[in-house]
Amino acid sequence: MLIPSVLLLASLSAAPVVSPPPPAPGLTPAKKDSGVDAIALPLVSFSSDTGFGYGGVGGMYLYAPGKVPYAHAIGAQVFFSSAGVQSHYIRYDGPQLIGQLRLEGRLEYRREMRSPYFGAGNQSAPDFRGDESDPRYNFNKGAPGFWVRLRGRPFGPTHPLQSYVGYGWRHTSVDTYEASMLLKEKPVGFEGGSTGQLLAGVLWDTRDDESDPTEGGVEELALRVSGVGTGSRYHYAGITLSERRYLRLTSRLTLAHRVTLDMLFGDVPFYEWSNTGGVNVSEGIGGMSSVRGIERNRFSGNIKAFSNTELRFQAAQLQVFGQSMKLGAVMFMDFGRVWHPGVSDGKWYEWHPGIGGGVRLARRAAVVRMDYARSTETGRQRFYLTFGHMF
Repeated sequence: MLIPSVLLLASLSAAPVVSPPPPAPGLTPAKKDSGVDAIALPLVSFSSDTGFGYGGVGGMYLYAPGKVPYAHAIGAQVFFSSAGVQSHYIRYDGPQLIGQLRLEGRLEYRREMRSPYFGAGNQSAPDFRGDESDPRYNFNKGAPGFWVRLRGRPFGPTHPLQSYVGYGWRHTSVDTYEASMLLKEKPVGFEGGSTGQLLAGVLWDTRDDESDPTEGGVEELALRVSGVGTGSRYHYAGITLSERRYLRLTSRLTLAHRVTLDMLFGDVPFYEWSNTGGVNVSEGIGGMSSVRGIERNRFSGNIKAFSNTELRFQAAQLQVFGQSMKLGAVMFMDFGRVWHPGVSDGKWYEWHPGIGGGVRLARRAAVVRMDYARSTETGRQRFYLTFGHMF
């Protein structure tokens, strides 16, 4: 949802922005024995789901002998959107803080006016006709929280196997509209409350480039568990399976594919139905991180599956303010569906597709993406201007 100003990125000669999950926002510094680097950038974005966004992001990197690529990184963001979304955070990253183990953490606050709620299941809200301001399909949400994660490579820094453990906590407040479906249905989580999660996962990463891959892939298995012992009001567990694969067809053409399956079990609050686990979280079904062309979180439930296929073409090399940048184009097809207990989810083949195309502008690892997408079910269209590849 967020991008630094394209012109500022082009004019800065420091090293590139890191793709998610970034150690801290800003530009990744060159390797040094000692010293400090710092940078601050404006944020500009647009999404059909959240409107125009603006704010600022900054990062500071501290170097020490033997610490690669740095000893410590601290980042912060302030962000507001025209649709009433706020997303603020402070983040820390220590790549080799405890031996070869990487410690990451984030303290954050998120506020959403008119956060979407369409009910549960693959055929939810059949009367919805595209008016996202309709109070029947909205509620207000506030969610301060934090997470910490310890990540490492047990078989050495160049081995593809990575593992991590962590803990996340969030307190969600829920404010309903009088006419809302949420007030009528009162699902689990209607009262809001805290959700503490123990996190664990493993990845097998063979990508040639983490930020803009053209070969290899990454497979991930992630677990999350919530209960009284984790500081959670609700008792549930989740499993996420994800596969990302990249195939270089020519020197300019790459086929990229991702498939994700997320399963939740137990006393799951409704505001967790749309979330996936893993290092790079997504939400949906619907929106810029799952199925483009469909309204954000249009379909949600305890089990979610979605697939994304992109044909990425590097069109040209450009010089902008004396800096080399790559111009690319993308064609894509997304589709997904959900399953939820106690509701009708339709036939097994009833998936929700979205198709479209876009433009990519890249400066080293910094990738700005501009996408146009269309739902082939409803014919409705969405636009996204954001930062970093979808996957």
